[in-house]
Amino acid sequence: MTLAGCGGDGAPAVGPVVRDSAGVRIVEYAGTPDHAAPVALSPEPVRRYGGGAGDYLFASIWDGVLFPDGRPAIFDARNSEIVLLSPDDGYQVLAGPGEGPGEVGFVPSMFAMGMDSLLVEDDGNARFTLFVAGTVARSVGLQGNRVLSRDLRGLGIDASGRLLMSSASYRRGFPDDWLPGRMVRLDLDALVPDTVASYDWVPFRPPDDETDNPFARVGWVGAIAGRFVHGRTDTPELVWRQSDGAVSQVLRWRPDWVYPTDEHWQVFEADLRVTLPAINPQLQTEAAIEDMIQRALAGYRVEPDQPLPLFGAFFGDDEGRLWLPEYAVAGQRHGYPSYTLISSTGEWLGKVEAPPGLRILDVAHGRVLGVVSDDMDVESVVVYELISR
Repeated sequence: MTLAGCGGDGAPAVGPVVRDSAGVRIVEYAGTPDHAAPVALSPEPVRRYGGGAGDYLFASIWDGVLFPDGRPAIFDARNSEIVLLSPDDGYQVLAGPGEGPGEVGFVPSMFAMGMDSLLVEDDGNARFTLFVAGTVARSVGLQGNRVLSRDLRGLGIDASGRLLMSSASYRRGFPDDWLPGRMVRLDLDALVPDTVASYDWVPFRPPDDETDNPFARVGWVGAIAGRFVHGRTDTPELVWRQSDGAVSQVLRWRPDWVYPTDEHWQVFEADLRVTLPAINPQLQTEAAIEDMIQRALAGYRVEPDQPLPLFGAFFGDDEGRLWLPEYAVAGQRHGYPSYTLISSTGEWLGKVEAPPGLRILDVAHGRVLGVVSDDMDVESVVVYELISR
């Protein structure tokens, strides 16, 4: 096995060791490749929307997807509205807040299907709603089924049209070293969750330990091109599974571990000082805000001997590539500095740099959809092109 390093013009000097084990493709690197990916984001966004005269005023962008013609659909969590942006910078409120047909509560995920179909997971109203050409084409109620309405979250759709889902809620105090999460596929007609596999999701903490590690390890799972992908942030390994749970591919590498420093804690504290007052507007005095912040900080304990997580929450694009974010404190809320692009066959394509403050929502059809905030915390939607190097 030879070390993967950097070659000229951003190309890797050597490739990985690839082998087959009982029909499972295993890709192994002796180090961590650090070359540039064959694609990059355009130097400037090709579209920016929000904050302008006549623009929709976003309050808290939670999710977004791209249609093939480039139109973004955005869920604004604070306004409880799904907004469809048109090519000419107009917009349509596809769904507003409420419980009636075509209205939404909280939407943890949504999926663009074809040219003008949008499948919405509406956790607030315990249902899935399919919009076609701007109107409700189908609604599937989940009332009375807590597993589907609360305990699972949609990740993607497999080749047969079934939803791929994973665990979404748990209670502390479980006895295992790691709480297992569930990988589930769901037929929206039968509404019977089919658990196909499990993954390490949340590490054990003693019931009497009321503190959390601010840089905690965790297990992530995603759905990419109709397959599950999962991995633990303390383990340099990613596993691909078919929608029936069968392991099809494994990627392993050897990282340079990074340990928490005072600087990491300072970034965490600074982010907490911005985030907590924003979500607790009822606190009006500086003394009340500071008391809240100090109580929150007391609930965390840095574990200096435990490395920082290897990566953040990953996702896939419409070409089956996996976007593995470089870990950053508060990166899930404010954007990651770079992403490792991994091919559908599990090989390291290289690093894609991200503009500061860009939180990526979707990558599809040669475009990158994201959200940025200005100095006044006003959110805007941006779209970048993916260009070849």
